[in-house]
Amino acid sequence: MAAAGIAAETTWSTASNDALRALALQATASEFAVSGKSMNKEEFVTCGGVSLPEVNMATMESRLCPGLYFAGEVLDIDGVTGGFNFQSAWTTGWQAGQAMALR
Repeated sequence: MAAAGIAAETTWSTASNDALRALALQATASEFAVSGKSMNKEEFVTCGGVSLPEVNMATMESRLCPGLYFAGEVLDIDGVTGGFNFQSAWTTGWQAGQAMALR
């Protein structure tokens, strides 16, 4: 929040509309330079997490707690590092975001 000019002690309930707009702009318009790719061969995939039968896979919404959405490696999905898990994270994130926007 500091990068958006918002004091660390600011809570959501006390943040002004201008502060929230600044935070949204910071989160969506930030640019980061990429200088190469990692040669680290110790990547791994987590296993375990939220059980898939507990999630509406069309919206990524919890079947147990409506209004709570899951995406990425918080879900109990295992895959080969560098491909499947990335695609799963991107896809479930997109699905959850679309469903929340419609809510």
